[in-house]
Amino acid sequence: MQRDETREVRSSMQLEESKMSVMRGQRFHLQTDLPRWVGGWLLLGMWWLLVGLAASPVGSKVWNPGKPYHDSLIVLFMAPALWWVWKRRGEFGRRLISGVDGRLLLVFLAWAGLSATWSNYGHAGDMVFNAVYILLFVVVWAAVVAGNPQWFRELLFWAAIGLALVALGAVTIFPSRVLHTLSWQEEGRVVAFGALDNPNLAAFAYGAAIVWLAQSAVRERWKHVVQILSLIVMAVFVVLTYCRSAWLAILVAQACMLIATRHGHVKLRAFAILVVSVAAVAFGGWRYVEERGMSYRPQIFEQAKAWIRAHPWRGLGEGSHYTIQVADQTWTHSHNVFTHTAIMVGIPGMLVWVALWIVVGWRGWLFRHLTTGRCLLALWVFATVAFQFDAPELMQKPSVEWFLGWLPVAMSMGLSWSIRDSQRDRGTEVRA
Repeated sequence: MQRDETREVRSSMQLEESKMSVMRGQRFHLQTDLPRWVGGWLLLGMWWLLVGLAASPVGSKVWNPGKPYHDSLIVLFMAPALWWVWKRRGEFGRRLISGVDGRLLLVFLAWAGLSATWSNYGHAGDMVFNAVYILLFVVVWAAVVAGNPQWFRELLFWAAIGLALVALGAVTIFPSRVLHTLSWQEEGRVVAFGALDNPNLAAFAYGAAIVWLAQSAVRERWKHVVQILSLIVMAVFVVLTYCRSAWLAILVAQACMLIATRHGHVKLRAFAILVVSVAAVAFGGWRYVEERGMSYRPQIFEQAKAWIRAHPWRGLGEGSHYTIQVADQTWTHSHNVFTHTAIMVGIPGMLVWVALWIVVGWRGWLFRHLTTGRCLLALWVFATVAFQFDAPELMQKPSVEWFLGWLPVAMSMGLSWSIRDSQRDRGTEVRA
């Protein structure tokens, strides 16, 4: 009897070990990892992360229009995301440290969080929270890319459609709106709502949506019609923001995709966008660019270099406040992600970020034959150009620059996990 009981215990232990080993290598799947209602809740939160930037109501504080948006994300995104990460914490941790991009991400976030302890901001806890928020965003979106790629592509598609509807509403009611900054209205520069109540930020957000939607492949005819109409609406919106850096970023991204992709429908859309853009520049856009000149960017860059030379190794510390002044203009950032990052976390921290960014771009190039890879490559090119002129802050709560930096990282990591899963299933090794 004792032998039989011992055998039963051993067999049950072996069964549990077998289950655990399967769990270690199991793909991420929303429909199997979480209850259906939690998975749907998370997808809604992910959709709102993108669309809510433009569609969220404006807060009571004039200079904090995104507060209702950030508060809503705690319930719509953070709660279900934390549930998923906690449930599969072992698998998330193993995958995160198994790839070069994951290790670079951890090093950068750890250094940025540590640097907050010597910043002049005085609230290091806020910076640590932002670092955790970024890590949660990247791994959860990467898991959806790896485990539910079709759902991810649908998510991007419908997020772009939602943004297009907001753009249509913003353009329609713009003449009758009362903006917080009347100069934008006097200049005729269109803005959206909520966190995009600014023409430059709105142009970057909608420019990003244009480049990823232009790479999306849809089969249903009605979806194709919706896609084209949405691209037209968002293009008109971006033109009316009069944001030259967004115009340039879209042009470079579409030119890159015209060369890089082998898919006829993608080439056709890229060519059409380029032709329309060149025509717009030829018939008035170029004169507008000449009138506004360089907007002090060379002088800003020189002062940014001075800040970097003054604190080359540790930086000022993440979250620190500094000012750049040219003539009668004063700014609180360097209008460039790379110089701003170097000012905050020093040259070593900036180099870690650059290494991570290069890995992301290279993976987009390697997998440009896939829809997600094309979206990644186009978004990476767009963000790289935009980062040279504005959108400097990466280490904060969700915002336009936040998404331009961390969404490509999440897509790249998800592609890497997906390819590794496929190679493991076939019993071969992968380099991704």
